[in-house]
Amino acid sequence: MSKMNWRSLIVPRQGFRRTTSLLWKKFATIAAGHPVIAWIALALIVVVTLGPINLRPMTPFGPDFERFAAFVVLGAVFALTYPKRLIYVAALIVVSCGAFEHAQHFIPDRHADFGNFLIKIAGAAVGMAGAAAIR
Repeated sequence: MSKMNWRSLIVPRQGFRRTTSLLWKKFATIAAGHPVIAWIALALIVVVTLGPINLRPMTPFGPDFERFAAFVVLGAVFALTYPKRLIYVAALIVVSCGAFEHAQHFIPDRHADFGNFLIKIAGAAVGMAGAAAIR
């Protein structure tokens, strides 16, 4: 595997838009070439969702934003990894979100909420749409 030269991404006189476009293309290439990244992201979300409450990251934006952002990343990474199987990716994410919320019924100090389920699904949809736009 070749070493990535990040300095080559910042092209003088081509502006910020060109640089960010190149960074997104590199991200898409990395995610598409390594399916293990998508599955690790899903595993991390499982740990944070079903593990002890102190494992959940806390930001000043609140838990709804955190859920949304986590599933934006998950949806984008899975869509970039499996671009020809988007229906299966969407089904996997919807079933996973439902399973996460249902499993929280059996964990002390956790509560399942249909609103959280919808936020997660919306985040995954935005991530998948963003990945489609990158490709």
